Amino acid sequence: MMKRNALLFLLCTLFATPLLAKLNAHEEARIAAMLSALGEKKDLTFIRNGSSHNSEEAVSHLQLKLSKTRNRLDTAEQFIDNVASTSSVSGKPYLVRVDGKEETAQVFLHQLIAETDKTVKP
Repeated sequence: MMKRNALLFLLCTLFATPLLAKLNAHEEARIAAMLSALGEKKDLTFIRNGSSHNSEEAVSHLQLKLSKTRNRLDTAEQFIDNVASTSSVSGKPYLVRVDGKEETAQVFLHQLIAETDKTVKP
């Protein structure tokens, strides 16, 4: 009976582990570098649910969202695609305006992380 319970526990642990995603240190560093670079873009306007925000407000908002979702994420790309690009309230995509050019936050953040990844050690 004890062996059966131990085996059952082991199997449950093995199957549950993939469900308990968690960002590793490298992915955390990638996100941190991206958010830091975002905060430095003083000419950026971050638009969520029709309201305009500066880069510092955008970073603050995305850090809050990250703090609530990091245990459900495996990669920085998942953070961008599933958390940082769309309002969880309205479902509307976030927008970014720089130099009069507007694009989705998803596209902008993927471009930004491609740049900042060059500075993050593997």
